[in-house]
Amino acid sequence: MSNKRNVSHNHAFAPPQLEAPAGIGFAIGLEIEAIEVCQVIQDVESQVTLVAGKATLVRVYIKQSSVTAVARLRGEIAVRASETGPATFVPALNELNLDPADTATLPDKREAIEKSLNFRLPENMTRAGDIVIEVNRVTQAGGADQPLTGTRRKPATFVAAPPLRIHCIGLRYRDTRTNTTHSPDAIHFTYLRSFLERAYPVPSVIWSHIVVDADFTAPFNVDTVVQANMQVAAIRSADVSAGVDPRTHYFGLVDDANRANFMRGRAMGIPATPQPDTVASGPCGAGNGFAGDTDASYADWYGAHELGHTFGRFHPGFPVGDQDASDPQFPFANGQLSNADRRFVGYDLGDGALGIPLKALAGPGHHDVMTYADRQWLCSHTFEAIRTRLRAEDEQFAPAMV
Repeated sequence: MSNKRNVSHNHAFAPPQLEAPAGIGFAIGLEIEAIEVCQVIQDVESQVTLVAGKATLVRVYIKQSSVTAVARLRGEIAVRASETGPATFVPALNELNLDPADTATLPDKREAIEKSLNFRLPENMTRAGDIVIEVNRVTQAGGADQPLTGTRRKPATFVAAPPLRIHCIGLRYRDTRTNTTHSPDAIHFTYLRSFLERAYPVPSVIWSHIVVDADFTAPFNVDTVVQANMQVAAIRSADVSAGVDPRTHYFGLVDDANRANFMRGRAMGIPATPQPDTVASGPCGAGNGFAGDTDASYADWYGAHELGHTFGRFHPGFPVGDQDASDPQFPFANGQLSNADRRFVGYDLGDGALGIPLKALAGPGHHDVMTYADRQWLCSHTFEAIRTRLRAEDEQFAPAMV
């Protein structure tokens, strides 16, 4: 009987068995599949140039096989300017629902913004130079830190770039048929500026705009955009002579009067060398499904296209039959952001003031801004080319020091 009591006593005071929090395979550990640092367009190795001072997202992908049941995860990264420097700790923007039954591959996850833990880098961590990003902790929502395996660290390098300088001129015209006057609403300037800030390879947009009386009337013809560009070029010439920064690109904006007066956009030229005096003009109006655009204005991607010409960008030739193929170096099929390998994913980091959310843009399902296709963004080819031209313009046309 004494032996029985001893056995019972020992059992009562044995160390308790650790139990995994509900939903997590505790012994396995959460396996980090990849870390991606992205701004506008990126591959999983983060080989597209990161522009210093530009809004930047870090995505952390975790393998579904790391858990034994559905788990809600939150996370935190540590960001350092050097391997041993002090850390800035950044919490995730979202919760990640990890489901072991989910069959999504890494390419699938990259095309769905909710399939990763997402972190917005603070501005002071996007200065020119190197940083080191480390996954500091991942927790079950409301629970404890989880053990981590896989690659927890990711270096990133930010490259200095000049701002984009834009002066947008709204051209107010009279329709002789109805004796009505039309000029761009403020929303069109706002959408164009926002798109350029989000999609162009720049840390910021130095923006100004005015509305002036146009040198033309409606109804329009094929020469209307030529007249618009001539007027915009004359205004630019006078402004630069009066002291405006010569690196400023000028763009004319013409309201389409609810499609009654649609002026097809055009750049005055496609310069092979840095020439910021090359102007362009384009239409504006509500999206209404135009090229897949359903928001308040299509001035954003349309203006970005015409301005792209002023930075030396040509057409990829898509859709075939609608657009000339004047860019023989364009690397992606059908004017897409990526080929079928899904290497590249576009990222729109959003604009809260306009209700534009953070989203991932599947490469094969979206098209470069220099096409005439639906759902436009910047591919890596266009992003890097405009970045290079902007830098060349900045070096060549910076005002002389006095």
